[in-house]
Amino acid sequence: MLGKIKGKLLFQYYRFLGWCARCYLQRHQIFTIGINGSVGKTSCRMIIYQTLKKALPELNIYTSPKNFNGELGMSLSIFQVEEWVPSVWNMIKAGSQIFCKALFGKKAYDMIVLEYGIDRPKEMEFLLSINKPNIGVFTAIDAVHSEQFGSPADIAEEEVKMVKNTREAVFLNRDDAYAKQVCDRIGVDVLTYTTSGMAGVDLSFENETIEEKQGEKSEFLISFDAQIKDKHYAVQTNLIGKPNYAYLTLGLAIAQICVWKFTGGELNMEEFLSEPLIYQLQPGRCSIFSGKEGSLIVDSTYNSSPLSMRKLIDTTLQIQKSLRERRKVMLVLGDMRELGDLTEQEHRLLAGYVHQSADQICLVGESMDKYLLDELEKTGVEKSTVKTEKIVKNSECGLWTFSRGQMRSGLFSLKEVRIPFSLKKQGSKSWQIKRMLSIGQGKARGGWRRSLICIIKNSIYKGKKLTQI
Repeated sequence: MLGKIKGKLLFQYYRFLGWCARCYLQRHQIFTIGINGSVGKTSCRMIIYQTLKKALPELNIYTSPKNFNGELGMSLSIFQVEEWVPSVWNMIKAGSQIFCKALFGKKAYDMIVLEYGIDRPKEMEFLLSINKPNIGVFTAIDAVHSEQFGSPADIAEEEVKMVKNTREAVFLNRDDAYAKQVCDRIGVDVLTYTTSGMAGVDLSFENETIEEKQGEKSEFLISFDAQIKDKHYAVQTNLIGKPNYAYLTLGLAIAQICVWKFTGGELNMEEFLSEPLIYQLQPGRCSIFSGKEGSLIVDSTYNSSPLSMRKLIDTTLQIQKSLRERRKVMLVLGDMRELGDLTEQEHRLLAGYVHQSADQICLVGESMDKYLLDELEKTGVEKSTVKTEKIVKNSECGLWTFSRGQMRSGLFSLKEVRIPFSLKKQGSKSWQIKRMLSIGQGKARGGWRRSLICIIKNSIYKGKKLTQI
């Protein structure tokens, strides 16, 4: 009973903040760009935002540095609330400040890039009651949140409401089956893009190359050709992975639209692309950096779904091919959550993909142990190449040690492991990861020396690099 009352009070509070946010955007006539989909929203948002900041330095452009979306998060983003600790006092304080700003506050920015994040039915309708974006970007639909919705089709039905209600222009991912179905049902300009490099779309990319720079620490410069309609542009960037190449191309197209809309002129693409485009993504969104003992870390630790898991493995294999020396692949994979009835199916379907991609596999969590491990054994994977561990939150279990030889010159890609960890030196020959997961306990000799690639997924280290711990 008390839970229901609390839920109703919270919803009324969210409605109040939403009303304030709607008043503020309408009063100041702020241009809005909305990003939605099951995967890739935050990376897409940050890339578009940073591209616009570079293209339109004379405008005030804002996006939240946090992962704020949904019923509460969208309103907090609009009012530039960047820290939120839920409590009655904070709700009262924030509510009064937001109310005053909505009615009397000055215009803080000219343009805002928002995430339309949902995890339950009818939530998109609530977000659209706050704001219908001028430009909408639809990323992709995956099985994540099936636990709340029932199926990816139900998720898609809710997600596409945003692009159907976008006011000026929509960008749809043609690689997504659900996006194809709504192309003809949108009443504004529609441009299509690809996250795989396919042809026959308005925005695409090709000829991707990864160059490893010489130096003590490994740094990478990526080059590719971006296609916007019938024009081609040579792009250099620090971003890794095909989805990010697609989002960068999207950012360029949206920048061209916004430059024309706000200045009446054209974006000088030759000057804009004369230097590499350097982006700073939020922690855990497919970044690469140097770790201990000459290792490399590909950090995609924030979140996971079947699609993003496969995309990260593809990206790591692409990096592997570009390296000056051959490195083995280690996958450290944690449970994919919020899949509902699809949990077993999606974990088992990963087996063939993982088997073909990895030299060593570490699995973390009950679903990985119960389903993926079982499926891997059926495919003939040697037990010596797979290690599993169940980790209990806030416990001291899961204290694993691996040798310096295993660390040395490895490439670690991180996916779907939520437990924070600390990396501590244990004597002169090994490193220890506490309260996290295994990165293998094999011998330090032979092929594993200077030859490791490890993929781990979902928020492990809360933004701290291994080199900083």
